[in-house]
Amino acid sequence: MRLIFIRHGDPDYSIDSLTEAGFREATCLAKRAAHWPVTAVFCSPLGRAQDTARPCLEAWGLQAETLDWLREVTCGKHTRPDGSNRETSVLWDLLPDYWTQDPLHFDPAHWCESAYFQAVYPEAPARFRTICNGIDGILARYGYLREDRYYRIAETADRDATLVFFCHLGQIGASAGHVLNLSPMQLWHSFWLSPTSVTVLNSEERQGDKAGFRCQVMGDVSHLTAAGEPVSPQGGFSDGVFEL
Repeated sequence: MRLIFIRHGDPDYSIDSLTEAGFREATCLAKRAAHWPVTAVFCSPLGRAQDTARPCLEAWGLQAETLDWLREVTCGKHTRPDGSNRETSVLWDLLPDYWTQDPLHFDPAHWCESAYFQAVYPEAPARFRTICNGIDGILARYGYLREDRYYRIAETADRDATLVFFCHLGQIGASAGHVLNLSPMQLWHSFWLSPTSVTVLNSEERQGDKAGFRCQVMGDVSHLTAAGEPVSPQGGFSDGVFEL
């Protein structure tokens, strides 16, 4: 089993689509991915994800299933409680000396129950359950059944399935975090995923009918560098992107 998470291309949030650069990124991605043995594709309903998926779907000759739970994880605009007095609607837009002080933020199951989330996004636990149920429901279709912190493989499982998800930076942190048993807060603050980046999780099946997932690559953009396309800094908090 292989899970591939793809962040949307460079976004134009004002029209929920892509910039000119974002459409070029999506084309580069499709050229790279044309030979992938894709079993099924799932996509966020938001325009920037749909527009990113379209060239790949044409290359694969497939249609995507649009799932509402794959939309971005956001909350209403609020003043950050970390002393910066800045307004944001990004859940993980927090300074390190603030978010790291609460041990709950490192708990894979209870991170969204912290005082911070209770204050700015009390719907977080319910939203996270929807995401967990969503990704587990997809895996169950292919015979991988969540059991505590691992997956039990049914006799009818499609062990060779490659499932592709076109979605968002925050959504990938939440979905991949659940599968990997990691807190999304750690992924959101410790890893940055550039537009059209590719993250791959492979199942490791070393115990008969039991499987865990392991990250092969996170945030890969070799399709952009190979095409000479600049890597967009959108969604990062640093001053720039190091071009590899």
